[in-house]
Amino acid sequence: MSQFDNGMIGKFVLVRCRDAGVHAGVLEAYNGRECLLKAARRLWFWKVNKGPTGNFLNGLALGGVNTGSKLSAPVARIHLTENCEIIECTAEAEASIKGFEVFNA
Repeated sequence: MSQFDNGMIGKFVLVRCRDAGVHAGVLEAYNGRECLLKAARRLWFWKVNKGPTGNFLNGLALGGVNTGSKLSAPVARIHLTENCEIIECTAEAEASIKGFEVFNA
């Protein structure tokens, strides 16, 4: 299988997985449908910041999270499998996700 440089290694990204949901963190490595994230948070439930970005993962990658979202505490590293997509985040979205409160039910 040939690999290509997606230009996102070292960048803050969102990763949607088939069985593990959505995670945000710094992309350390990827190979096919697997990747490693550093300083990763699970996004259990999210609301996108208001604006013209839409209430989709792309909107989340552009504008970040809003009140009512539910995010885990960050873990040092996570190995994700069955990735469906990797989306690079804007600086605004990165700051929003990193700074959002940890959800504790």
